[in-house]
Amino acid sequence: VLIADQVLRRMEFLHSLGLIHRDIKPENFLFGVGPRIHIVYVIDFGLGRRYWRDKRHAPMRTLQTLTGTARYASINAHKGMEQSRRDDLQAVAHMLLYLLRGSLPWSGLEAKTQEEKYRKIRECKETYPIDQLCEGHPQEFGKFLKEARALAYTARPDYLGWRKMFANLRAEIGPQSDSDFEFLKGRETGTLDPIQVYDSLEQPDDKEDARKPESSCCSIS
Repeated sequence: VLIADQVLRRMEFLHSLGLIHRDIKPENFLFGVGPRIHIVYVIDFGLGRRYWRDKRHAPMRTLQTLTGTARYASINAHKGMEQSRRDDLQAVAHMLLYLLRGSLPWSGLEAKTQEEKYRKIRECKETYPIDQLCEGHPQEFGKFLKEARALAYTARPDYLGWRKMFANLRAEIGPQSDSDFEFLKGRETGTLDPIQVYDSLEQPDDKEDARKPESSCCSIS
């Protein structure tokens, strides 16, 4: 829960700059050191891309290959669709569920080729019930995944709504013990997230001069 709120904030900030990450995975999130040990940082923007150009959302197009890490990638990314904010957030949801569960149903699938493996992972993501994915865990994580998957390509995500949801969950379950973050001691575990939940960042499509997205000439199956 503590990590979820910070990661959402990092995505909100990145997206406010008109950028998407496209390779969300645990290895790309690090904790600070010293007085910033309680702060989560996002790294590795090698696959990053601008989704906002010339005051409008980049048009949809079809790509040939999966961009990102298959375990966490969105279903749309598996289908070769151009990614947008929704895909970063779907990947965040998959990553959080991985951290919560310790594994995902599509982890470790055997296949003869990479193409076959990616296809099996996509099919598992499409068919595995989200409620079952979250069984025994807070349903807020499933709600987040469902809503992220339901977003349209150009839709503005409700970062604040999700952060409030996780803040309410944190209040409901109470303070988390030191064992949740073994490297944090005493007071530090309670100050993992110093950002106020009601802070909100302006997204590019919030601005008055934002234009409607261009229609794409590419057909999406």
